[in-house]
Amino acid sequence: DYIGKSRPQVLFYERDKEELFDKEPATRSRKKELDAKLVALDERFALKKEKLQVQKKGADEHLDRIGKELHLLEDGLNKVEMFRKDETFCPPSVIEIGEKPTRKNCDVIVEELKSLIVSTIRKTEEFKKAVTQFNGNFSSKNTFHFRTELVGEQDYYDFASNLCEFVDNDKISDYQKHISERYTDIIRRISQEVGGLTRNESEIHRTIKDINDDFVKRNFAGVIKEIALRPLQSSDKLMQLLLEIKRFSDENQYNMGKVDLFSQDSREDVNAVAVRHLLSFMKFLLDEPGRRRLALADTFKLEFRVKENDNDTGWVEKIANVGSDGTDILVKAMVNIMLINVFKEKASRKFGDFKIHCMMDEIGKLHPNNVKGILDFANCRNILLVNSSPTTYNVEDYRYTYLLSKDGRSNTQVVPLLTYNKIEK
Repeated sequence: DYIGKSRPQVLFYERDKEELFDKEPATRSRKKELDAKLVALDERFALKKEKLQVQKKGADEHLDRIGKELHLLEDGLNKVEMFRKDETFCPPSVIEIGEKPTRKNCDVIVEELKSLIVSTIRKTEEFKKAVTQFNGNFSSKNTFHFRTELVGEQDYYDFASNLCEFVDNDKISDYQKHISERYTDIIRRISQEVGGLTRNESEIHRTIKDINDDFVKRNFAGVIKEIALRPLQSSDKLMQLLLEIKRFSDENQYNMGKVDLFSQDSREDVNAVAVRHLLSFMKFLLDEPGRRRLALADTFKLEFRVKENDNDTGWVEKIANVGSDGTDILVKAMVNIMLINVFKEKASRKFGDFKIHCMMDEIGKLHPNNVKGILDFANCRNILLVNSSPTTYNVEDYRYTYLLSKDGRSNTQVVPLLTYNKIEK
């Protein structure tokens, strides 16, 4: 039964197998086509996948770049905020400035601002230093009316602006013309003042000659054999400069300043020399600010020559070291007495002869013989000496002798001691 039952199934299987074998070529062909399609699909998939991976990579890179830019922007904004809060560094003007389109990052802009601010501060300090150095050449009362006291930063800018205007408009030429007229007046004024000082030069020489003649006429009977005086040109530098200015003014009085009918071709050279003289005069006054006046004694130098026994001092500027201290005082007293006598005789020609009293100090340093000699030296010229001394001298040398003392209330008491009248034979 089993064999009988199963055989049809085998037959059927074989019949199906025969049908399948009949379809094998078509199936193989179909499979080949499908394999080809699968390969094509795999290639298309690979290409699509590669393209999408490239796109994804680009998108990831773009996203990463945007993230970095966002981070830079956030970091830059933080730096901007920190910069704006820095009151010691960020100027208020930067905060007030509005927005300005730019492609630069905030941190780059902040660094550029910092660099610009530091550079501006450095250049501003250099500018102020240059202005101060230039401004130091002028006094508060300068001719150009430049402001010398600069406090705030704006003062320095205003000074530079005014200086640029001064140069651009060539105002220096106007000042040169104005000053060329003024320095002529200054030169002439100096010449006039110096002329007033030296106008009595001949009288001084005549007075010195009268003093010398007076000693020869009425000599001193004692150790002093000769006293002579002589005037010389002043050694004072200021006086020498003023005399040079006066000579220059006298020689070029018609050839300074503006052109006129008397001007010569060398006027510009003369003006240059005049300016140099005034600059030298100004420099001298600046070097010696304490000197406010020029005395008559500065206009000439006086020298003395004294012979004391066999000692000859030669020509010296000061009466010193003639001998002892007493001798020096004696010589000085004699010179003063002769000087008083010269002026006394001039007055006597107008009012008649008269006597004059003269105080003499330090009489105690003189030798007793010289005391009598100086009294006779003065009395023969009708000059009566009044002097005091802690030492008692020969009472016959004086006409009146007094004693001066202090009482309990520090009042000076004058007590006449002796009156000596010499009997003429």
